[in-house]
Amino acid sequence: MSERHPPRALKVLIADDSKPIADMLAELLAERGRVEVVGSAGSETAVVQAIRELAPDVVVLDLQLAEGSGTGVIRAVRSDPAIARTCILVTSNHVSAPMKAGCLDLGADDFYDKVKELGALAARIGEMADAGG
Repeated sequence: MSERHPPRALKVLIADDSKPIADMLAELLAERGRVEVVGSAGSETAVVQAIRELAPDVVVLDLQLAEGSGTGVIRAVRSDPAIARTCILVTSNHVSAPMKAGCLDLGADDFYDKVKELGALAARIGEMADAGG
């Protein structure tokens, strides 16, 4: 008889320089046994370091950070073979078609309007958890 292991929770890192927003996103996305928020960081350097240390499956990345930028994070992650496969979902309050296209061109996996599309972001995270990462 083979031993069944429960599925591993999807590991999510929140990258936002606003603690209230990071806390709200963590509360929105975390689901016991399904989605685990493994940490948060608010600057470009801290986000890249957290990705290396925590190995999240997904990073929910705000474009505006305390130091550096979300686009800098995307560039750093995609240029480092050790972490390049990390899924990056960008969020921003400032949304335009050129900004979204630019982030996707840099290597972001998707882009969400932080004001209007948090439900869609949560649904995407849920689908990824259901698919096993």
